[in-house]
Amino acid sequence: MRKFLSLLLALLMLPLPGALAAEKYETLPEHMQMTQSFEHERLGNNVSIDRAWPVTVNESVNAELRAAIDQLETQGRAFLPARATRDKEGALLDVGATVYRTGESWASFLMTASVQDDRKQIYTAVDTRAYDLLTGKAITLSDVIADEAGWQIVADAVRAQASAYFPGEPADEARLDALTQDLASAPFTLTVAYLQLHFRADRLYDGKQTLMHVRVPYTALAGHLTSEALRQTDNSRYKMVALTFDDGPTRSVTLRVMRNLRRGCAEATFFIVGERIPYGPEYLAMQHDAGFITGSHNYVHDYPYQVKGKVIAYRDQLNEKLTAVTGRGVSIMRAPGGDEKVYINEDVYLPLIHWTLVSADAGGNVKNPESEARRLASKALDGDVILCHDLRSGTADYTQTLPQLLAARGFLCVTVEELFAVNGIELAPNTVYFGVGSDSYEQRKD
Repeated sequence: MRKFLSLLLALLMLPLPGALAAEKYETLPEHMQMTQSFEHERLGNNVSIDRAWPVTVNESVNAELRAAIDQLETQGRAFLPARATRDKEGALLDVGATVYRTGESWASFLMTASVQDDRKQIYTAVDTRAYDLLTGKAITLSDVIADEAGWQIVADAVRAQASAYFPGEPADEARLDALTQDLASAPFTLTVAYLQLHFRADRLYDGKQTLMHVRVPYTALAGHLTSEALRQTDNSRYKMVALTFDDGPTRSVTLRVMRNLRRGCAEATFFIVGERIPYGPEYLAMQHDAGFITGSHNYVHDYPYQVKGKVIAYRDQLNEKLTAVTGRGVSIMRAPGGDEKVYINEDVYLPLIHWTLVSADAGGNVKNPESEARRLASKALDGDVILCHDLRSGTADYTQTLPQLLAARGFLCVTVEELFAVNGIELAPNTVYFGVGSDSYEQRKD
């Protein structure tokens, strides 16, 4: 079954007769290569601030991004406690950006500020910017949406997706209507596959300190994009991989992994174990707000003979705890051990994401992170799903360099959902997926 699915996906990726396949980038264009500068500041009483500023080739863009992030930091400082509630864990103001690239020269920046204390996220704020990095021109949503029908598609998506947050807590209709007004000035970003809009959750749900992300596939906007947006949402020249992290959250590794991914301008997908949510609920809120995707790695990290008869109960337990933190349940799953049969047999009703390339942290702690980053970057193929673990010593260290090494080979690091969406593959429940157009794990486990 797995080999059949891999063959089918490979066939779907073949070009149509007479079509010319786009030449893939051997390395990312210079103007699309970015880094982030990072500072850690200790304020005393176990309170600290992490801040990161994107650095592009365009100095005017850099100045605007730095000013926006500095403003978010100023706002967030007012919510920092004078002393951390838990001395050992501390209180943190995290300010930084998730970077998205699309097309020849467009880049957008999801900038967030969040305050964590006592294993809770007690404050969050959001700002966004989008630019053409060749010219420095700021991109507005009106530069993307061409007509009224397109705006209506976006408004309908906002209404449907925002009202689905925090199940059991109905959204106020008047406040929901307000979200769909003046969408031209709404915070937005552009990924390889989606137009995204970003709102504070407390605009609909009182007291909720997280964000709501609304994702509209470019395919849903077909015929309603401007000519430049249509050109800039063609990502056929990029090679892409999906970095995935299993077994978290963990207090010692997860935060460092997220920090290094964002510094490397990389997206990722985290497959979490439900019973571990109490170890780092604030990290899950940060994951969600930063635009990373959170999937299920089951409620407990048990294997098929232990899970039999409990699949649905475990799925629902994980979703109950996760939605209390982020407002959303999971939409994808990875089976512990990669054994998906019991989940299909018991109708977990989630797409099951396998992998095509495995990090050395699957076997324990990584003793030489730099070497492991080089190995993964050299072995990566376009469409790979790379299995990592934010449970192991060394994982955070190799994520510090892996995104840049992949960029040097022309790769973007995207989420699992983006990887399949940009290739026109709709993920179906109770179906196993490896990579896109790649060999199965059984054929590449070297």
